[in-house]
Amino acid sequence: MTETVVAADSHVVVVSLRKSGTHLIGEVMKALGYAPFGAVRASVDVEFADPVQVRRLLEVAYGSEEAARLLGGHDRTALTAAFEAVVAALHKVWAIRLGAPTPLSLPGVPGVDAGLVGRLLCAPEAADFQLLPGRCCWFVHQLDLTAADPAFLNTWLDTGRPRIIFNYRSLPDILVSTINFLIRDAPPDRPDPVGTFPDHRVYRDILRSLPDMDARLHLALTDPGFPGMETARRSLWLLRHPAVCKVSFEELIGPHGGGTSIAQQAAVARIADFLGNHAAHPATIAEQIFNPNSFTFHQGRTGTWRENFGPRHEELLQRNYGDVASAYGAPEPRTPPPATGLDSSAAPT
Repeated sequence: MTETVVAADSHVVVVSLRKSGTHLIGEVMKALGYAPFGAVRASVDVEFADPVQVRRLLEVAYGSEEAARLLGGHDRTALTAAFEAVVAALHKVWAIRLGAPTPLSLPGVPGVDAGLVGRLLCAPEAADFQLLPGRCCWFVHQLDLTAADPAFLNTWLDTGRPRIIFNYRSLPDILVSTINFLIRDAPPDRPDPVGTFPDHRVYRDILRSLPDMDARLHLALTDPGFPGMETARRSLWLLRHPAVCKVSFEELIGPHGGGTSIAQQAAVARIADFLGNHAAHPATIAEQIFNPNSFTFHQGRTGTWRENFGPRHEELLQRNYGDVASAYGAPEPRTPPPATGLDSSAAPT
């Protein structure tokens, strides 16, 4: 039986590193009563949205007179279209404010009205995260202190709202998962999982041109532009800040992927407590998390790096990303670091 409980904090930001099990924490947040947006999406039906929120959103986007006309008329099709257009535009606005790179298009996502985006970017009311409709959980793959809107960050620092959750994974496992994700072919009945992110498309071509996993890992460990590596470094502040709730892939994956039920339930309980939700049943929610049908699911296991890394890869990891790998809980290397430095051409610049 699927459990859905009412969330306490109405708006949450989840920062989930790419290939760290975003679908896992997505299932947790949906079970806690949140509608996901951003890197994980769901639709918001005007019929089920809070009428006060709908009115406020339409007034900010279209003005009081047009909002009154839409709400007072009998054309539900026009109201629905206007509501969906402003919600899509507001999502684009917040992707910009959060410094989140967005693809040119996403399967099933309607086009965004550029005029509405510009209007909302200039509207002071749209800077309020609470304007996003419903119980909203915004998913991003990074929250870079140098790219996010300073006003948003300062509001969060002053108020603690919206709540921020950080989901991460062992760095060598992220590397292996990213490589496997980029080189695989899309199933014939599903859209290309790489989408239109330029960095993913570029490195897919590069990785596919290499002869084997050994060469692909060497590239990932020595090319500073490889997707996700510098993002992991710039996200360390989330791991360290006391007002951020931290959970990991290794906890959320549970017994299906090499973890434990105890750690999985503890992680769910930690999230629920952080959001002020004391009605959740962690054990029931934990049973719903593992979903092999997820769009980006590949193997869903911990420790896959051990099946792919050789001594040279471990040396490169420790030399170039040892501090980051250690922070995210990478196991100790099986081989000691070399006594002499590696070729300087192999290190990121």
